[in-house]
Amino acid sequence: MNRREFMGMAALLPWLTALPAEVLAVPARPQQRVVVLVKLAGGNDGLNTLIPHNDPLYYQHRPTIAVPKHQLIDIGEAQSLNPYLKALKPWWDKGNMAWVQGVGYPHSTLSHFRSSDIWETAVDASQYAETGWLGSLLPGCKPGLHGIAIGDSSGPMNGKNCNTIAMQSPQSFLSQINLLEDIQPVRTNSVLAHITNVHHQLYAAGEQLSTKLQRPMALGVNFSTGKLGRELEAVAKMILTGVDAAVYMVTLDGFDTHSNQMAVQSNLLHQLAGALDSFAQAMQRGGRWNDVMLMTYSEFGRRVQENHGKGTDHGTASVQLVMGGKVRGGIYGDAPDLSRLDGDGNVQHTVDFRAVYGTVSQRWLGQASPWAKFGTLPFV
Repeated sequence: MNRREFMGMAALLPWLTALPAEVLAVPARPQQRVVVLVKLAGGNDGLNTLIPHNDPLYYQHRPTIAVPKHQLIDIGEAQSLNPYLKALKPWWDKGNMAWVQGVGYPHSTLSHFRSSDIWETAVDASQYAETGWLGSLLPGCKPGLHGIAIGDSSGPMNGKNCNTIAMQSPQSFLSQINLLEDIQPVRTNSVLAHITNVHHQLYAAGEQLSTKLQRPMALGVNFSTGKLGRELEAVAKMILTGVDAAVYMVTLDGFDTHSNQMAVQSNLLHQLAGALDSFAQAMQRGGRWNDVMLMTYSEFGRRVQENHGKGTDHGTASVQLVMGGKVRGGIYGDAPDLSRLDGDGNVQHTVDFRAVYGTVSQRWLGQASPWAKFGTLPFV
C-alpha cells in the first residue's frame, strides 16, 4: 500500500463506525420497522411551531413575532399550526401526525453543544456519555447495518457496537467507495490489521449501497431541491430499495433565530413541511408508510419573550413532531404554562424527552426501555 492509497482510504474512515464485513450477508427485511430522525439544529422555537392561539400571554410576550390569528391553521385543543406547515395538514387530518408538547429535561442548559449531547445520549444534565441513545438500543434490534446518517453527525447512533455509516450524501459516499478495491484483512500487526479491516468493511458497505441505489427507482413524488428535500429523497430511495438499516438521520440547520425570526423560521418550516410531505407520500406509494416512524428533535426551544432583534434567545422546552402510518394522531403532553416562567423567562418542561425515547424503544423497536421511570406516551 503506497502513501497515496493510504491517504485516500483514510479520508473515508470518518464515514464508518464499527461496520462489520458481514453486512452484505444480512438479507433485507422488507417489513422491518424504521426510524427516521430529523434534527432541527439551532433550537427550534416551539411556540411559533405549535401555537397556543387562545393564550393572551403568547401575544403579550411576542408583540411583533407572534403569528397573527387569521393566518393560523387550527388543529383543535386550543392549538394551531404555523401557516408554513400547511403541507402537513392533510397528514394531521388522516391521523398520521402527532405533536408532543412541553418536551425538555430538568436543569436545562442553554449551550447548543452541551444540550445536543444531552438529547443525543439521553443522560441527565449533570452526566456525560459517549454512547448515543440509539447506539445502545440498535444492536439488540438486528444484526448487520444499524443506521445511516446523512450529514456531519450520527450522534444518537454513536456506540462501539452500533454499526453506522455517516456520509455527506449517498452520491459522494459511492463516488469515494468506487475508488476502493477490496482487500482481505491482514493480521501481521495490529495497525495494519485495523487499516485493512476498515478498508474491507467500507468496501462491503459500499457494495450494498451501490447495489441498492443504482437500481432504477421512480418514487413518483417530486421532492424539493433544497438540502433537506434531497436528503429525505435519498432516505426514501434507500428504504424502498431495501437497504438494511433500522435508523436514518438527516439535519436541517438554521433554527438559532436570535434576530429576524419570522422570516427565517417561516422559510425553514416551509422547507420542513414540504420535505416531510414528499417523504410521507413516497413511503405511502411504496407501501412502507406503516413501517416508518419519522420524528423531529431540536436541542432546545426558545425564550418566551421576543428580544430587541425581533427574534428569540435560547430557551428550554419545545415540541416534537412524529409522523407515520401507525402513529396515533393527536397532541400529547401538557402545554407549557406561560404564566409560570423560570427566572430566565423560560417555560417549564412538562414531558421529559426520555419518555419519547422510551416510547420509540418499547412501542416501536420492541426493546426494553432504559428510561422506564419516565413512562411512555401513546402516540404509537
